[in-house]
Amino acid sequence: MLLKRLVFFGGKGGVGKSTLSCGVALRLSKIDKTILLSVDPAHSLSGILGVPVGSHIKHVKERLFAAELDARALVEEYAQRVLSTLGELLPSVSSGIREYARYLKSSPTAQETAVLDRLLDYCQEFTYVVVDSAPTGQMLRFFETAHMVEGWYGFLHRVAKERHKVESFMGREDKLIGLIRNRKERLETLIHVLREKALVFAVANEEPLSLQEAKEIREKLRDMKVYTVINRWHSMGCDCIKVPETERPYGLEALEGFRVEEIVEFVLR
Repeated sequence: MLLKRLVFFGGKGGVGKSTLSCGVALRLSKIDKTILLSVDPAHSLSGILGVPVGSHIKHVKERLFAAELDARALVEEYAQRVLSTLGELLPSVSSGIREYARYLKSSPTAQETAVLDRLLDYCQEFTYVVVDSAPTGQMLRFFETAHMVEGWYGFLHRVAKERHKVESFMGREDKLIGLIRNRKERLETLIHVLREKALVFAVANEEPLSLQEAKEIREKLRDMKVYTVINRWHSMGCDCIKVPETERPYGLEALEGFRVEEIVEFVLR
């Protein structure tokens, strides 16, 4: 795996997560191959970078790439890919699988599950992955989903092993356990990346509500490396990373002057 760091920016809407994500990704791309991803439904990378960015990977500059992920399209793609494989393995229950697909795509954590699956692909292709997250509540659900799905696949794998014993005893080939094992291993790899290589920057401004949400991120993600960033900092005293206000840091040239050196230092540790 190429990945050295998986970096998330989270916090209250409007605190400057997207701008910080762009500035840090631009700096990291000077070191090695970097992808900047937006998973915020209100995408803003195009406006900040000054370059049109869509749902497919865009080569922005030298070693910098970007994409604004379409979560609904990822859910559709993820469901079709996994369930079509199940249909091939279990043709006798294909109608039941199609019904399951309908429920899967509308489940509460479907988007988070699909984004997690795609995120692993990017972690295998890029040295640095920078994620502009959705506002606090949705971001926290993203991390909760990773652990919930890990437990679900663990359960499915145990059930599949018992089924495999029966199929082997009956002299029948059983490919289902291989599929479930593969999905479980992919998720375990991502969980390992989140634990060992991920950093979360909880972004706030000098105002109470954003500071409260940054505190909530630290408390909910206490098993991860979480650092508070005060964006548009003026004078507030705190044990945190301070990014002074920069007037209109929009476009690649302006982002070059965005003062994110301290954040980049944490990423490179």
